[in-house]
Amino acid sequence: MTTSGSAGDGWSFGSAGGSWHVWSYGAALDRAGLPPWPADMEEARVVLSTEMCRPAAAQSIPPAPFMPPRDLEHCGTHTIATARDSVPRGAPMAAARAQMRQWLSAFAGWGPVAPEPVALGPAAFVELGAASIYHFRAHSAATLGLRRGQPLDLATLAAGACRGLGALPAPAVTHHGARWLDNYRLEVRLRRTAHGRVQASVQIISLLPPAPDIVIEPLANTTSRIAWLGPTKDADAFMLTAGQARPSALRVPGELYARDPALFAGEVSARTANFASFHPELVVAASVQLPPGLERDVCRLATVAVLPRTYFFDPYQLRQLHDEDRLGAAYSHYGPTELELPAESLGNWGSALVLTRAVPEQQLTMTIPIHARYRLLPIDEPTVGYHGEPAGGTHVDQTLPPPLAAVVCAAPDASPTAPGNDSILDKLHVRLALFDELGLVPAASLMVAADTDTLLRMPVPSAQHASLIQASTVVLLFAGALITLHSVYLKARSMQI
Repeated sequence: MTTSGSAGDGWSFGSAGGSWHVWSYGAALDRAGLPPWPADMEEARVVLSTEMCRPAAAQSIPPAPFMPPRDLEHCGTHTIATARDSVPRGAPMAAARAQMRQWLSAFAGWGPVAPEPVALGPAAFVELGAASIYHFRAHSAATLGLRRGQPLDLATLAAGACRGLGALPAPAVTHHGARWLDNYRLEVRLRRTAHGRVQASVQIISLLPPAPDIVIEPLANTTSRIAWLGPTKDADAFMLTAGQARPSALRVPGELYARDPALFAGEVSARTANFASFHPELVVAASVQLPPGLERDVCRLATVAVLPRTYFFDPYQLRQLHDEDRLGAAYSHYGPTELELPAESLGNWGSALVLTRAVPEQQLTMTIPIHARYRLLPIDEPTVGYHGEPAGGTHVDQTLPPPLAAVVCAAPDASPTAPGNDSILDKLHVRLALFDELGLVPAASLMVAADTDTLLRMPVPSAQHASLIQASTVVLLFAGALITLHSVYLKARSMQI
């Protein structure tokens, strides 16, 4: 049963079961705190997503059957800029990307998990898709404090992640008399208006347990709406705007209620082979069962694997495997191709590999070779760009983000109904930070299987013996030089005799 009524300065309504609450509002940013907008930049985006790094025990209530495409989004901070469609490819696009790199470098900082924001240089953003640049930093449940059971305020974390977002208002609800800020996803889209202002479109998704009274807190100079989505597609759904006299009925598309595993288009899993080697392999297995309405001949399976900069895909090896038809899919590689420098010398966060092929009729297995970059001597703090913790004096353990997989269909009628710009559900429906920039619109997603295990173990030098190693290296180099000079001297003397 659903009720509605007045509660203080806001409005409240309750329902049996859990629900997702969605805030969506617009605000103008202070131009004084922003660098000049590049002429060829269409928009910039900052996405903070936490859903894939939340252990089941950390969730206050079971998740509603809601929006499987968001299961495809890696947990972390995604920072993106995209050039205008009218920019020609080649040198003009390279110049536009250079401008966007400079802008994002001035706008964004490391965050939100670093104690202090650290500036991102222009080289930190990899080229992605046809016209975008992209940076990703992974989060973990432990780093975000999710295991402590405390609400998570992504608006505050976003302000720490990007210096230009410090003035954004933080929407919230009052729940059981307390301000509730346990957010699952925050997205900020920045665009320049015709009058030269920078307009931010903000969306925050939260999950609340039921309560008799949930109060919408008003936000000055913004418009905000809250959507109550029932636990099933047959339950009532409502939308409410601050100042609205009564909640209005909300029609939720059926595709959003596909969290039931039976309604996914299969599952994808990955396991690492030779996990303690400098040359491990990522074995990806996918099984696809196309949902009704999707045709095999117009759909393809797209799989995305990402690496931190401590590992890399060898583009030359990938080309050879593809030419020999041993990769099993067409591929696109994004990220640095530098194969010799240590991980700490690279400015990029890592690389992404996109594999596309026809939808398989039975289980598909793809073996992707990866390689470790050698590491400099460890320092007191965790190495920049490394997301794991030392597991011993001679090695570190790292778990790669799971591969993402989706069915992408070319036929317009095979894709889910696109949301309108004026819809409360805009940016919820197949809005994925990575897939969006790749030009891929998933028609159905694959669930990440529970047996996914992407642990890698990398040998590293021991800081305990650093001084001894450095001194020994100098002695050996000096000794080698003496031996070489002595050999040359003996050879020259023998030739004289």
